[in-house]
Amino acid sequence: MRPATGLRVATDLFHQHLLDRLAPLHSPPLQWRSLSQWCDLLLTGELEAVLLASVGPELEAPPAWLEGMAWLPLGRWRLLLASRLNGTDSSAAPPSRAFRFLAPPVAAAPALHHALEEQQLAAITPLEAVAAIDWLAALQRGDALLPVPPSLLQTSPWREAALTAVLPWEPLVELLWLLVPHELASHAAVQAMAARLRERIAAASR
Repeated sequence: MRPATGLRVATDLFHQHLLDRLAPLHSPPLQWRSLSQWCDLLLTGELEAVLLASVGPELEAPPAWLEGMAWLPLGRWRLLLASRLNGTDSSAAPPSRAFRFLAPPVAAAPALHHALEEQQLAAITPLEAVAAIDWLAALQRGDALLPVPPSLLQTSPWREAALTAVLPWEPLVELLWLLVPHELASHAAVQAMAARLRERIAAASR
C-alpha cells in the first residue's frame, strides 16, 4: 500500500481553496484535467486522492472503466453565477441583458457544460486559464456569468473583486467527491481528509 500520510491531493482552480492547509503543496501543477487524466495521476502514484466536483444527478455507480477507484461522497452545494455587475446580493435575479457563460474547458467539466446548454440561455465561452486573475479579467468586461461554488467568492482574490453573486434561473447543484484508489479508501488519513472536507463543504452550504 502506498503511504497515505501527508496525502497528496489535487483539484481544480475553483475548489483549490477547500484544500488549503489540508494537503501538501507539492501536488502536480494546477491545470484543468479530465476525469481520465486525474485517474492516470492516481494510478501512477503521483497523487493519493483527487477532489472532484460535477453538476448533475447523484452518481449511482462509477463508470465501468474506473474499476479500482473508490468515490467518497463529500456533499453538495448550489452554484452561484458571479458577474462584474455592481452589488453582492446573492438572492437577486440574474441580469436581463446580453451575456455569456464562462466555464472551464468542456473536457474538464462536461456535466457543467451540459447543464448550461440545457438552460438554453446564453452562449458558453470555455476558458483554459488556471490563474484567478485571468478569470477575473474575463469577468471585467461585464458581459459574463461564471458558475462558481459559494465559498470561492469568500477567498482572495475573488473577495477583493467585489463580484455580484446571483442565483441561476435553474438550480446548478454541484456534487463533490474524493476519488482515491480502492486500496486507500479505508486508510485513516484518507477518511480524516474526507471528514475535514465534508465539514468545510457543509459549512459553506448553510
